Formats: sequence, C-alpha cells, structure tokens
Amino acid sequence: ADRSIFSAGRVEGEDLERTRRATGGQVQTTVQGVSPDVLGTCGRFEERQVGGERFNFFTQCPSTKTATILIRGGAQQFIDEADRSLNDSIQI
Repeated sequence: ADRSIFSAGRVEGEDLERTRRATGGQVQTTVQGVSPDVLGTCGRFEERQVGGERFNFFTQCPSTKTATILIRGGAQQFIDEADRSLNDSIQI
C-alpha cells in the first residue's frame, strides 16, 4: 500500500466482487478518473503470510455481511473433510 492506497493485479473475479461488496468500493481497471465516490473503506488492511501463501485481510469493513474461513491441513483428505463439515454446520 502506497500512500494508504492498496492496489492489486490479477485478482480473481469472485474475490474482486467479494471485496467490492465488503468495502463499498467500485472495481477500477485504471487509475485515471479515480474519485472519492468509487473508493471503499475498511477499518484495517493487512497483507499476511499464512503457511507458504500471502493473503490480504480486510477487516472492520462497514458494509460486510460475510466472513472467510481459511482451512489448512497436512493432507488434502483432511482439508476436504473439514470443508464438508463446516459446510454442513453452516447450512443447518
């Protein structure tokens, strides 16, 4: 983040949409014409390394209605089982 503005490239469409909804901003494909009405806000932004991957955490967003759960494990079988269990619990 330079001058308190975060910019990312090559972001999946689903991730862009989720971030846009949470922060109240609009997706921009250029820096030309950026104005305050297209910017979103969040209380805190962090880029953290979890295991071997880097993640962007947007927290305390005023418009958020969802949460993300990171599932990690030693083998894909255990991750898949944890994913199914969480999905079953949330769907009840």
